[in-house]
Amino acid sequence: MSFVHQQIKQIHSGGLPVLWRKISAFPQWLGSKISDSKVGILFAYFINTLAVAFKPDSAKAYERLGSTLFSLNRFEEGLTLWKKAISLQTDDRYPELFKQSVALLHRGQWDTMISALRMGAEAQDEFARKHQLDKLGIRFLREWTYAIGHMALLDIYVKMGILGWRNQFRPIVLDDKPANRCYLDYWRQYLPYMITDPVGVKLLTPLATRLEDHLRVITFADGRRLNYLAAILEVQQQWEKEGRGPLLTLKDSDHEWGWECLKRFGMKEGDWFVGLHVRATASKNARDSDIDTYRMAIESITARGGWVIRMGNPSMPPLATMPRVIDYAHSEARCDSMDVFLWARCRFFIGTQSGPYLVPSTFGVPCVMINSFPMALSMPYQNISIYKLYRSEKENRLMTFSEACASRVELAESLKYISSTGVRLVDNTPEEINDVVLEIMERLEGKIVYSAEDEELQKRFKSLKLPFTNQFGTSADRIGRAFLQKYTHLL
Repeated sequence: MSFVHQQIKQIHSGGLPVLWRKISAFPQWLGSKISDSKVGILFAYFINTLAVAFKPDSAKAYERLGSTLFSLNRFEEGLTLWKKAISLQTDDRYPELFKQSVALLHRGQWDTMISALRMGAEAQDEFARKHQLDKLGIRFLREWTYAIGHMALLDIYVKMGILGWRNQFRPIVLDDKPANRCYLDYWRQYLPYMITDPVGVKLLTPLATRLEDHLRVITFADGRRLNYLAAILEVQQQWEKEGRGPLLTLKDSDHEWGWECLKRFGMKEGDWFVGLHVRATASKNARDSDIDTYRMAIESITARGGWVIRMGNPSMPPLATMPRVIDYAHSEARCDSMDVFLWARCRFFIGTQSGPYLVPSTFGVPCVMINSFPMALSMPYQNISIYKLYRSEKENRLMTFSEACASRVELAESLKYISSTGVRLVDNTPEEINDVVLEIMERLEGKIVYSAEDEELQKRFKSLKLPFTNQFGTSADRIGRAFLQKYTHLL
């Protein structure tokens, strides 16, 4: 059938709207392709410069030109124009600024990202004071609940309140579609004011955009604004210094329900198990890993009498069938309550650089971080980590840890961008993964003894610094012993 006949048939079958959408979408598709190119960016710079000249009182004109300058790596100029845009705003521009901050993060522009977020948060606070909204004495939490890792960061927010480290406004959680309703309910004892009704959320959203405590840049009572990666370490250090324990405890009803579910997989109450989550996405970025490289470690756990429960969602590659291994990500048992039970009751959790690794620690469960990225990014809580390595494609060699930290791929999640810098990330080998899993098992069994040499290697690694003004600090986590011994020559 000819193309013309196909289209006529589509029109007769009621497909005219579909055909029109395809035609009308073509200019937008073409525009996006051009805008991603160097020529397209320069053209956008020319057009946006004209827009600022003709509309000097337009906030959107300044922000578009500022964003174009970010694309041209003219970051300071871009920030200046965004500041001008915010000064001219008549509505809330933080969401657009937040989108720009994510793009900056993925390109390794950490300091610029932090500056942009601080600028947006300060503008919101100033607007609230100017219009007396601050007198309401409330703050809304929205970013904290749409992803499971974000929800786990309520841990730091609550601890800041208990320590007296944040302004004592009444926090109100506002989200009609939280990532995990069961887990959110566990935080209700500390954050009793939660609005999840869709109509209520819709009515309050305009106010919430002006009275919001943001996750990406956290405000302390003393006026400091830190990214959550820096803030969580500072808060957790003080928390542990005061001898305080985890905030959450699994409810008896959830414990009983969870074990009834596991019995259907052949387990019996009293069996111990390990939670496993390996990030894998269709888009593929620096935080993804290959589940097949974990098989050796899985077999080490089951050989000791444990079970392994692989968590995640059905979009992930299926796990090979193995004794005492449950591919929960592809099972009908998946639900919010079961997720929480597994996080809270596993002996330890194996995670990658993805949100779920933060949840077990809120229940006091230790975690092993594998294929962690970027290099020298300190982990909160007393966990164990091993990192992806960096290979210089030009010199065909592994980069030293100091070189890796100094490179501009740090925190840049885009593999395309990382490749453009001449760097290729190298995932942990099955043997390296197995070694760190054996280490945490020996540690939990009370069998491990660290030598003076081990402690010296830990100290040397912790002295590494990322090339950013807003440093993360150090934490009580450890780097895998065998990993440091193997790569001593890179320290």
